[in-house]
Amino acid sequence: MKIPKELLNSKYRRELWKETQKVLKNVHLPVSEMFVMGSFSTKKKRPADVDFLVILKTPKQKKKDWSVDFVLAPDNKHGDKIIEDARLWMKQKYGKKFGLVRLK
Repeated sequence: MKIPKELLNSKYRRELWKETQKVLKNVHLPVSEMFVMGSFSTKKKRPADVDFLVILKTPKQKKKDWSVDFVLAPDNKHGDKIIEDARLWMKQKYGKKFGLVRLK
């Protein structure tokens, strides 16, 4: 994946992009298009993560309107922090009646 050089203008950004590419190599999806968005696509010095918009290839006869958001995080203390942030965000957005539902 090529990314504009100006987005890799610091050691931190280069390392974040390098680690992101390692993760993406293990994600197998039928990708039609992929875009980098969010703070990594700006001049922000220390973006927290790399956000993507992924357009999946779909069979022509089964094209329907849908979308899915998902976050990839490591299974360590950083991942635990991401889960806690998601819980707080859900509580703020939806109140006490909603939360994370663990599937696995």
